[in-house]
Amino acid sequence: MLRISTTPKDLEPGTRKERLDQRENAQAQMTRNTRSAREAPSPASAWPLSHGRAGMARLGGLAALFALAAILLASCKQAAQPPAVESPATQVEAQATIIPETGVETAVPAPLPTLAPSTPAPAASPTAPPAFFATPLPAEGRMVELEYPPGMRLGDSDVVRLSLVPSAEGYQVTADFPNHDVEIQPLTIPRQAGYDLSAVARLDGVGFRLSPEGEQVRALPYGEIVSWNWTLSPQAPGQQRLSVVLLLRWTPLPGTPGIQHDTVAFSQSMDVQVSSFFGLSRAQAMTSGVMGLFLGGSLALFGMVTLTTRPGRSVMQTLLPNPALALEPRPGLTLTPSEAGLLRTLFRRYARLALENEFLSGYSGARTFLALPVRPDGRADAYTIVKIGQQDSIQREFDNYEAFVKDTLPPITARIQHAPVTVRGSQQAALQYTFIAQPGHMPMSLRQALLSDPNPALLEKLFATFGPNWWMQRRAHTFRLAEEYDRVLPTHYVLEPARGRGTILDGRSDPAGLDLSVGELVTLRNLPYAERRADGQSLSLRGRPPSGAPPLRVRWLSLDNPEGASGRITATRPTLLADFCAGLGLLGLPDPLSRLPGLLNERISGNLSTIHGDLNLENVLVGPGDFVWLIDFALTRDGHPLFDFAHLEAEIIAHVVTPQVSPQSYVQALHAGLLEGQSPAEGYAALIAALHGIAGRCLFNPAQPREYALALALTCLGALKFVNLGPDQKHLLYLTAAYLCQGL
Repeated sequence: MLRISTTPKDLEPGTRKERLDQRENAQAQMTRNTRSAREAPSPASAWPLSHGRAGMARLGGLAALFALAAILLASCKQAAQPPAVESPATQVEAQATIIPETGVETAVPAPLPTLAPSTPAPAASPTAPPAFFATPLPAEGRMVELEYPPGMRLGDSDVVRLSLVPSAEGYQVTADFPNHDVEIQPLTIPRQAGYDLSAVARLDGVGFRLSPEGEQVRALPYGEIVSWNWTLSPQAPGQQRLSVVLLLRWTPLPGTPGIQHDTVAFSQSMDVQVSSFFGLSRAQAMTSGVMGLFLGGSLALFGMVTLTTRPGRSVMQTLLPNPALALEPRPGLTLTPSEAGLLRTLFRRYARLALENEFLSGYSGARTFLALPVRPDGRADAYTIVKIGQQDSIQREFDNYEAFVKDTLPPITARIQHAPVTVRGSQQAALQYTFIAQPGHMPMSLRQALLSDPNPALLEKLFATFGPNWWMQRRAHTFRLAEEYDRVLPTHYVLEPARGRGTILDGRSDPAGLDLSVGELVTLRNLPYAERRADGQSLSLRGRPPSGAPPLRVRWLSLDNPEGASGRITATRPTLLADFCAGLGLLGLPDPLSRLPGLLNERISGNLSTIHGDLNLENVLVGPGDFVWLIDFALTRDGHPLFDFAHLEAEIIAHVVTPQVSPQSYVQALHAGLLEGQSPAEGYAALIAALHGIAGRCLFNPAQPREYALALALTCLGALKFVNLGPDQKHLLYLTAAYLCQGL
């Protein structure tokens, strides 16, 4: 790929339209020259008149004699030799033309004939057509020109151009606009008899308004320039990314057996720096400047007064419960005394609280309820969602909501109504979310919705609603796979308290460099992050990793302070995974656990964006009109956008696919191309195909799906640790990881 930055002094004379007109005029002039050459008199007639008429007559006679001799020789040769079939090369008549920009004479081939079936196929090109095509035609060389603005101002508009230009001697790069970058790449385009060839281009960019949108199809005739033009207007400042994809599409003509086939011919990402003044367009910045001259003094005074009287940021509140509040859980729903106390605290100003439903909130041990609060006068307020979990987790969820959700996602997202609350002496806390519903139509989790109707449109709606503000607002990021996906796997070590002093287990170490075994005695150092686990009897410890490494994670089987304490290793990550997979057959597939250390150490060129972090089927709710919204932002962060979709696919495999198939049938579906979109269009296959299509839009390189295969394989292995999954669910996840690892 050659990239050229152009300025006004670099541009060739004339615009692109003038260049196209010059090429058309040159071809027309070539045709006229050829016709004139056939009708013109002999060369002698072009001599000056000063040679005399007698000389001209003598030259004309000589020319006639030479012409008669040539005719006699040709007729004798034709009689002596049988007629021969001309090769494609001899059937093409080279015609001369002048490229206006350079003045260089070059050969322009006449239209290519259709090859006979016996004609040998041309040599394979880098973009060779699919093998099922029967009769190839001579390939055509072209240059791909991609022109785009490297920088823009917020509020302005500009143009992106993609062109397929026939390559010929004397080809020169030109730009339609000054200060644009132009990137070129040679491309060999194969042709096939009986197939119509077209080109399909698509431009995507989250931070821009694009016109036109979607795929743009163009016919691809021989020797003609084909171009696509998009108008774009930035919607946000900073570095934004555009991506363009060019496909070649072969469509069989009527009467020709075969199928339509697409091939990626060109794919490119472009970074565009959008400048602004504090996020404002040029006109807005000028208006703000004028207003600031008049209002600056008063605003400064107001700010000084506000800073001295403004209350601090909301934090968790410790309040007293209302013992008179009547709790009315639906039949079969039970509450612990701690959970009942939190509900009486969160809704302390109400008289009754009806608990209508419970949503399974992932695997953290938290509980999420649909509640209807009723006032003392008997009037009911709107339905609301209540989440109860460990204090640290609830506080982190509130902080993540403030940082990543509150001002980013659309209004239909569930909103936290106020700071979390807790009760003195309790290790748990509660959050209250807004709830979107229609009278008589209660929402359901995405798991319930897909089990009743495996409709891929729900996944598309999820991406369309939250993708523009989260997953598609991405920037390039290169990282070790362990930095993002070590967290989904089981903890590195499990320790029980023990006496004595052992090897120092330092939280500042890279876990990949440790080699400890079950039974060893270790002493803990520098593991400052501790969180009570859902069992209430152990702690999750986390260290401070070196740059580029995941944190060391340890499960401490005690609630005592672990700093400086000693413990004996009762399990390691390899032993935990082996226990999770015990009794699960691989059905002819290779064991993926042996590949795990190497995969975690692999470096990935990917993207970074805001992600949910726990996109399971229970954290996506489906309401009236089939619109969807998200809850539970405890793990929301900036991370790899494919992280969310790999987690969601593992959930679909475990909860939607498993009830429908046996492990043997699932392996057959894998070999039939389930994960490649080639499996029979069953309900769950359509879901997986739709999810892969969504994930493909978040790939760093759309032509390299290996990035998502790595994410999905590690996520499936990590899901084996969840205690609420049965053997069949774990078996299908294990088989998925094994199938993916054999191709990585």
